[in-house]
Amino acid sequence: MLIEESNQLRWLHGKKALEVKYIKSRCRLDFYAEEKHLTMAQMMHPDIFDGRGRMGFMELYISRLIKKKLQIAKGSS
Repeated sequence: MLIEESNQLRWLHGKKALEVKYIKSRCRLDFYAEEKHLTMAQMMHPDIFDGRGRMGFMELYISRLIKKKLQIAKGSS
């Protein structure tokens, strides 16, 4: 879900430069990539989540659900 919602993460994933690690002791998901890939991703897509600023998982999840429902509503009309 995070890769689909973020232009930066989608670009890094497409270049096979993205490494994901879950830190169990901190309950945190970390994303890693080489500096050259991170720099390019930052230049191409300056906002991680399209200018929405810092988002928690629930905000991202709710935003995704709303977007899907709007797409379904547009498709059925």
